Amino acid sequence: MEGNLDYIYNELRETRIELLTYLNYSQSDVRILHYIKDELRDIEAALEKIENGEYGICEISGEYLPYEFLQTIPTARSAGELAQIEQYCRKPIYS
Repeated sequence: MEGNLDYIYNELRETRIELLTYLNYSQSDVRILHYIKDELRDIEAALEKIENGEYGICEISGEYLPYEFLQTIPTARSAGELAQIEQYCRKPIYS
């Protein structure tokens, strides 16, 4: 997992830089500014967890989150977030 964690860490750092650049140098669209700041806070929290060795652990249960989930949503904090996202990934019974 170490090599995989390095990949996620680097991706989070790059995304953080992109968001900070957007906030500092572009004419920010007020309608999305809130979302960018929220995402930046989530990224910074995930980076801190990686640096402290706490990344990938559910904040509610203390169990490890599936790596495949973290690859898709590296800022995830709990298994509850996984459950919320899974409901959108299901195919309807009737089409």
